[in-house]
Order: sequence, then structure tokens, then C-alpha cells
Amino acid sequence: MPIHGRTIEHSLSIAAPPERVWTALTDIRELNQWETTEAHLDLRVGGDFLYVFEYGPPRPGTFLAIDPPRRLVQLNQVYNRDRSFRYVNSVTLSPTPVGTQLDVLVEGFGDDDVERWLCESMDLGWEGDLKLLKAWLEQGRDLRSEVWPGLYMGVAYLSEPGGGIRLLEVFVGAPAYAAGLRPGDVILCLDGEAVEDFRGFRRLLGGYAIGDTVTLDYVRDGTAASVTLTFADAVEAETARAAREQAAAEASSARP
Repeated sequence: MPIHGRTIEHSLSIAAPPERVWTALTDIRELNQWETTEAHLDLRVGGDFLYVFEYGPPRPGTFLAIDPPRRLVQLNQVYNRDRSFRYVNSVTLSPTPVGTQLDVLVEGFGDDDVERWLCESMDLGWEGDLKLLKAWLEQGRDLRSEVWPGLYMGVAYLSEPGGGIRLLEVFVGAPAYAAGLRPGDVILCLDGEAVEDFRGFRRLLGGYAIGDTVTLDYVRDGTAASVTLTFADAVEAETARAAREQAAAEASSARP
């Protein structure tokens, strides 16, 4: 498991020299071909960056260290409702006989439920991004649609001790909310398959597509129950959310 306490660690061997890997990580035109839909990088110490993805929230922050083609350190900002979080990720590139050893270290997570969710989410996010990077550099393939299938349930969750996942948030109007799920529910099975933890649930989701309907077995306040849920499209959901926020901001600014 890459998570160690309040840090995340990943390592990857890539059949490409460090200079090539560095370019894939820092050239905006190339980033948009394998990871982001939009990127803004002021590539200097103290410079700002913004990564925009097809799925999930954008990632803004500041560069803390830049040593091409060896090391990149970033201070990241994450916003969740009325809270903001800061964490630091370091990417180190080392030459090897077959190409590059890439090591990632992410630090700065706290111990409460929201930060545990953030840590588990970022851990899986880095794992997926490294798969994308390796496929792009070694095969010239954009694997985003395979690594991130775009399923939308409308929940935030984290691993539950003893097995399963516990729902932290269930967004009003989302498929999970319509199915009757609520914060605090512990999901134990997906279509009869046991849910081990956060990663295990995400692995099971990899076998489904947008529009598929599944059965979720869960426990609420000690009582077992089941619901059916149909996966929506994450891109459509994110577009609708952004439109609502824009409309709310415009309405607020228009008030006398």
C-alpha cells in the first residue's frame, strides 16, 4: 500500500530518459495530450500552476523547487466546501540503464476524516496519472478514457476499518442520493462482490460503464439494506455543477 501514515509514496520505471520525462511533465502542450485538458505553468520557484482535468477538481498551487531534469516540488491547494488544505508533492527523476526511475512523495495530510479521504483520493490519483505517463512515453497512447472511465455516483468516501467504505458526503440530486444513500452509510458489496476498502471499491468500478445499474449492499446504524444505482456521466455532472456555481455567482454579484 503506497500510503504510509500521512504520506503517499509511488515509484515507477519508465523506458525514457529523464529529459524526456521532464518534458512530458512540464510542457503544457504535451500535458494536454496525456493528463490535463488545460494547464497553466509559470515554471519558476514561486511561480503558480493550475492543472484542469476532465474528471475531478482543478489543482492549483505554487512551485517550491525546480531542478530540471531531476526534481520538481509543488505546494498544492485543495478546496472542499468551507475548508482549504495544503500538501507538498516531490517528483524525483533518476537515470537508470533502461531509462528513468520516477519517485513521488506527497506529504502534509492530517488525521480527520476529510483529510483521510483526501489522502486516499490523491494516492489513487497519482497511481492513475503515473499509468497515463508511462503509456504516453513508452507507447504514445492516451489512456485517460481507460484509467478514468467517468462514472458518477455523487459521493465522497473513505476506507472503513474492518472492510467496506463509509460515505462522508452524498450530493443532493446525484445518483447515490436518488438511490437513498446517505452520509454514514457503509457500503459492503457491489453486485455481490465484497468491497475491501477505498482502492478495492475503485477496482470494482473499473468493470462498469456510464449507464450501468448496480446493486449496493450497505449498513446504516447497524441495519443491513440494499439499493440499486445507475451510474451517470462525470463530465456532464461536472459541467452542470460548474454552471450552477456560475449562475449563483452572477446572481450574487447582481444584488444591490
